[in-house]
Amino acid sequence: MVRKFLYISVLVLTQAAIAQFSTNIEFNSYADDNLFRSPEPVSDILSNAGVKLNYQPKDSDLKLYYAGNFFFYRDFSERNFVLQSLGLNAFNAFGSDQQHGFYYGADFALRINGQDYDYYNYNQLYAYANLNFDLNYLFFKAGYNFRYRGYSNLTDLTNYRHYVFAQINKPFPTKTTLILEADLGHKAFAGREITPTENREVWGHGHGRRWEQNVVLPSQLSVPSMTHVVLLARVAQSLHPKVGVFVQYRKQISLTAQTDYINSTSYYQDEELFDDPFSYESDGVSAQLTWVMPWTAKLRIGGGAIQKHYVSEQAFVSASDTVGLGGLRNDENRNVFISLVKTFYFKKSFLNALEFNVNYNYIFNKSNSYWYDYKNSIIGAGLSWQF
Repeated sequence: MVRKFLYISVLVLTQAAIAQFSTNIEFNSYADDNLFRSPEPVSDILSNAGVKLNYQPKDSDLKLYYAGNFFFYRDFSERNFVLQSLGLNAFNAFGSDQQHGFYYGADFALRINGQDYDYYNYNQLYAYANLNFDLNYLFFKAGYNFRYRGYSNLTDLTNYRHYVFAQINKPFPTKTTLILEADLGHKAFAGREITPTENREVWGHGHGRRWEQNVVLPSQLSVPSMTHVVLLARVAQSLHPKVGVFVQYRKQISLTAQTDYINSTSYYQDEELFDDPFSYESDGVSAQLTWVMPWTAKLRIGGGAIQKHYVSEQAFVSASDTVGLGGLRNDENRNVFISLVKTFYFKKSFLNALEFNVNYNYIFNKSNSYWYDYKNSIIGAGLSWQF
């Protein structure tokens, strides 16, 4: 798998040199004290090496890109995986003063795990289209996105996801910006085909006898679809030409009364299987401060709190509970983070910029379900070259 990833990376880098693509190569490493976000923590170091290629034809609004990332663990190497994507996007301005815009794009992604964990493999198609309107006194945005994700070894969880949204962005003379947004999302699962056997009594002809005959009845076992509404309000304030803050409130309302979907009890760098956002209702607040520091450095400090009320998932009161005796699952999640990025710019044909980053993230998740009651600290650093 590693050899395959390196081969693809060298191939696309060679093509990039010939076609004069812009190129970004990065390496990041994280010390994680609770790798699987479990009440029984296990620590490890997770790293990733990646390459991204961008190409825009001359006199064209269309941009093409390729991104390849290899994720590897120091101790749990059997969980290593490759994630690749290939996509395009474009922006077209319109209106009397070209003040409005139409933004659209699509990409195809592929995740490949090792043999022991190949049931996390998936292929994904994502497409989106947004309209942006500059109405002088405010900005209005509306759009739609579609995603298909196919799990080759978890076929019943193969799914189709649709989102429509509308957003209002209103700036004020006080350098305050108000953003209001509403989203409607729907997620449908493929399910799986089953072939149960039904026993029927069938009378014989002319003999007055009866016997049992096995009749095969193919049918479809479906995972119920899920729908929710998301309401968001954000207030952003510029405190200084290089310092800004925002505060955000987000509410998620489920329109699904009952679902059979069960989140995974182990975290495998696939957040959706671990905690599907359609499986709960939530209320959350978050805030962030951004400071553009001297010498092209940027500092971000933020955090948030969110309460989650799961639609159907039962809480397990202990490791030995196999029934779910705790009623419906409820979580309270708190998190804080700090990130510092420093960029060096070069006027070289072979190097545009060199970027360093360090970051820290702390998560405290309190749950009435044993398997989701955990704490997690992650500290990391990375390096990025832009050609």
